[in-house]
Amino acid sequence: MHCPICGTCDIGRVGTNQYYCWNCLLEFSRDKGEVKFFYVESDGTLVNVDEKVEI
Repeated sequence: MHCPICGTCDIGRVGTNQYYCWNCLLEFSRDKGEVKFFYVESDGTLVNVDEKVEI
């Protein structure tokens, strides 16, 4: 398996259909052909990349 963003194979599985890319530092999930990307906060919570806003 390769990361859909950077193409590296440096990926770890963190759950059912959930993976972490050590190159992008993002977690992503695959469900029914759809891929969702998440940023992992310092407390471990996942934030959808589309919802993350820099202030």
